[in-house]
Amino acid sequence: MAIVQTIDFFTPIVNDPYSFGQIAAANALSDIYAMGATPKTALNMVCFSPKKFGLEVLRDIIRGGVDKIKEAGVSLLGGHSVEDEEIKYGLAITGIVHPDRVILNEGARPEDVLILTKPLGTGILNTGIKGNMIGKDTIQRLIYVMAYLNKKASEVMLSVRTHAATDVTGFGLAGHLKEMIRENIGVQLFPHKLPYFKEATEMARSGFVPGGLYRNRDFYRGNVVTHEQGFFYDIIFDPQTSGGLLMAIDPEDIRLFEKKAAEVNLEFWVIGKFIDEPKGKILLRDKI
Repeated sequence: MAIVQTIDFFTPIVNDPYSFGQIAAANALSDIYAMGATPKTALNMVCFSPKKFGLEVLRDIIRGGVDKIKEAGVSLLGGHSVEDEEIKYGLAITGIVHPDRVILNEGARPEDVLILTKPLGTGILNTGIKGNMIGKDTIQRLIYVMAYLNKKASEVMLSVRTHAATDVTGFGLAGHLKEMIRENIGVQLFPHKLPYFKEATEMARSGFVPGGLYRNRDFYRGNVVTHEQGFFYDIIFDPQTSGGLLMAIDPEDIRLFEKKAAEVNLEFWVIGKFIDEPKGKILLRDKI
């Protein structure tokens, strides 16, 4: 067996400490799941000021994180804390996987089916939370999606021929797709097949988008070929928090993937396909 390790932490993106802890833990676990590995142990990382925030806030954050890793079957071994005026929380995760079964973020082949397992728009909606622009129901749905483990997605992924996979996080869909294709192949992304939070369209039109979206767009726009300039163009650059798995599935296995996903109630979307040309480019268009 091989050991795989990952580490991730960030500042609060929601107001509820317990929910923040759950989201941070789910996010930290995602890299392990994307590799097709099984997470086993975790170490907490906390930056916190007891004088500024109170220990009850810290307890709720840690409780959220611990509850989430328990859900994943992971053991907490300890952790480290630093006094800081700005709250930060996350985990270092250790997992195991057979060396011959590690799934990398490159290796997709032309004609592979592109699958995504969570809706886009978390970056836009998290910006809306900061501006008090979205309602409680939307916030609860957003928290549920971000705190949802990619465990089932990883298990279904391993039941079929998966040539590459990654989790969608800070670089946005476009950035992580670029990692998958590099300069070796291309990918066609179907804009009207993209899953997203409906409220994100209103936020984007109102200009409430995160700075990370602009940075991603500036960095990756040269890799995107499209006539789209509205919401569907913006959403592919939106930085995600605890996003879904992005997979390149052998086209002959798509029916089996659908069957296995249905067995565990895994929601997923076919959002595109990998193509031979143009290499290194993301074609954002519905027509083949």
